[in-house]
Amino acid sequence: MKDAWAVFSKAYLRIDPRVLGLFRVAHGLVLFYDLARRSSVLESFYSNAGVLSNHYVLFRPQADFQFSLLTAFSTLSEVRFAFALIALVYALYTLGLCTRLAQVLALVSLTSLNSRNLFLEDAGVSTLILLGLWTIFLPVGARFSLDALRAEARAPTLAERVRLRERSRSPVASLAVLALNLQLLAIYWLNARQKVGPTWQHGEALHYVLWQQRVATDFAVWLAQHEPPWLSPAATHGALFIEWLLPLLALSPIGVWPRVLAFVLALALHGGVALLMTLGPFSYAMLALVMLRLPWEAFAAIARRVPRRLGVAVLRARARLVRWLRASRFGRARRPLWQVDLSLLWRPPREGLVAILMIAAVFDMSAHNPGFPVKLRPPRWARSVTGYPRALQRWDMFAPDAPRDDGAGVIDALTASGRHVDPFTGLAPNFDVMERGPLPHGGIAADYLFSMHFDADSAYWPELRRYLAEWHEHGGRSADDRLVKFELWWLSRQSPEPGSSVPGPVRRQLIRSGP
Repeated sequence: MKDAWAVFSKAYLRIDPRVLGLFRVAHGLVLFYDLARRSSVLESFYSNAGVLSNHYVLFRPQADFQFSLLTAFSTLSEVRFAFALIALVYALYTLGLCTRLAQVLALVSLTSLNSRNLFLEDAGVSTLILLGLWTIFLPVGARFSLDALRAEARAPTLAERVRLRERSRSPVASLAVLALNLQLLAIYWLNARQKVGPTWQHGEALHYVLWQQRVATDFAVWLAQHEPPWLSPAATHGALFIEWLLPLLALSPIGVWPRVLAFVLALALHGGVALLMTLGPFSYAMLALVMLRLPWEAFAAIARRVPRRLGVAVLRARARLVRWLRASRFGRARRPLWQVDLSLLWRPPREGLVAILMIAAVFDMSAHNPGFPVKLRPPRWARSVTGYPRALQRWDMFAPDAPRDDGAGVIDALTASGRHVDPFTGLAPNFDVMERGPLPHGGIAADYLFSMHFDADSAYWPELRRYLAEWHEHGGRSADDRLVKFELWWLSRQSPEPGSSVPGPVRRQLIRSGP
């Protein structure tokens, strides 16, 4: 039993801080990507001039547990300032400066971005939030960070610096490591288990996904017209095979190569997804998650193949930075307030918080996934624990079946000067969008219009009406651009059957209209 526990602890409860440091950099870059894609729709989706004002969110929350610091920002200038602050937090986190504080602020920033407008929420954002939530209990700034360099610069002697470096190589033990491993298992296992429809069983899922123009990339649109007959069966069954196999390899308790192979498979799977679909940060967040299972030996093997000249240049730059820190006030040694190691006092409540979050995650998993083996009714405390940060556990992408139809929303608005315009593009409404490739709105606006054509979101129609009524007041428009009438049309069609590239006729349905 002692030997079994040692193997289990080493494989699933411990992680190398050097791997955590590399993960922090990767996670921070994905956070920047998510912030950049949101920055393109600041006015339309985050300010009071957009489709959902902050006071309306407070009056009519989109979820039972919804909280966002961004509801304190109203105008476009205020929202830009908030986004600049978030970018600063992400930069501190990625560089590893004041890392402990930056971890908390980065998670609060991401959850606030998401909860300000849940029309923009997707599985990629949920994965990013979960990564931030589980790793907030881990020392991601212990290596490859400015904090680590500052600690080395403050060390008074060479022996102290050597001791710091040795300690930074010691594995970190925490329930949070187990939570990350179980999270990886849950995402792949539930996604694979719940894909039980005919399109997955018959190898047709990729074919139908290529015709989902709401998420299709330019390459996917081209590929849909030139799809070879073998591609969809091979890719569909291959994706299912990887989703079943990858967690077994990634969670292998022995050996280096199973986990390396798992990361290679993740690159193939999520690289293909990113090439064909615009699913927010999902693919990149999943690669960061799988990267946590890579042993340090794999990164060391890659480092040994770096050209010697480049490696020497990096080491010299690092040494110069440490010398500069030692000479500056940032590297001056500070006398601790206490001589007691407070980390020993923090560890029990830290592990208790992780355990509570893990229990709440199981409840949420059971409630949102039909394929979960045990059905549990989550109590209110569990729903609040996962609801406020939006740490949701719904993993059923294109499950149980790939959709066999496609649709897009188009707004046809009439200006006071008699011009027809789509407010989200500023151009004439494109009713040929289903035949002309990727949607002109971009993924965020397309997802919003997709949601608004359902009756479940009818409570937010007053906000869309207000946005359209005030549209001419923003963006340097004139009184002639005032919208006097609008119509929201839903265009849909059946995707072509496998072996064909000719979809069904486009059907037009008037969803809403008004002055």
